[in-house]
Amino acid sequence: MTASSVIPLKTIEKIRITEPFSAVTEIRLRAGRPAVFVNIFGEMKACSEAFSAEEISECFAEICRYSVHSFQEEIAQGYVTLDGGHRVGICGTAVKMGGRIEFIKDISGLNIRIAREAPGCADEVFERFFSRGIRSVLIAGKPLCGKTTILRDLARRLGERRRVTIIDSRNEISASVHGNPTLDVGLNTDVLCGCEKSEGIMLSIRSMSPEVIICDEIANDEKAVEQALFCGVKIIASAHAGSISELQKRPQTRVLMPYFDAAAVIGERGRLLEVYENGA
Repeated sequence: MTASSVIPLKTIEKIRITEPFSAVTEIRLRAGRPAVFVNIFGEMKACSEAFSAEEISECFAEICRYSVHSFQEEIAQGYVTLDGGHRVGICGTAVKMGGRIEFIKDISGLNIRIAREAPGCADEVFERFFSRGIRSVLIAGKPLCGKTTILRDLARRLGERRRVTIIDSRNEISASVHGNPTLDVGLNTDVLCGCEKSEGIMLSIRSMSPEVIICDEIANDEKAVEQALFCGVKIIASAHAGSISELQKRPQTRVLMPYFDAAAVIGERGRLLEVYENGA
């Protein structure tokens, strides 16, 4: 199977995947080297001839819809999101102004993270935390463990009967195109794309009256989380951590944990590895 038959990029047509695409989690392109795909077991396998620097540049231009300046804000954060929710990480030379990264030039590597639906993957998390009502829960896990996929499935299930708003700052949860979700995020779920989580949380409270707000990779958003909870809104969010201990040690998540009813560390396919109940 060619990668371009699934990923909306003509410039990766020469990539050939030798395994079922359902097992592919990432495709990595590096100038001067063959592309490599990563499967669900973490194995890396070459899947093309070497990509030249010119081919990487052309692929980057296509990712940005041939309007790189339009994606300057996303590029400064190190990624661009494709239609379908696939997020492309960017490596190159960082350009800094005023102490912060403003752009990335001389693009040398691209990492395409594959977004996909997995209905039912959040069943264990749902039954553990939400079978008797809604709660504020922090979902933690290592990179590539499926946190975003879990959030999407929780939105789908909670959105069957609850008013849910997704703050989709990176457009990975809903894969919205022109504001409309292309993935199943639930019958009563609204999606707010293109804004930072803190401002999105407050905007949704003022305008959408949600019962639950879902957002990905929360950090440095303590004030917004606090205000949401004081308004009676529950928050479900993800964070990078491999254990409860790591959540409690990381400054960005340590200050957030008291605001959540519980925290969970997940492994592959949504398996619960560790649970923390606040106040227990």
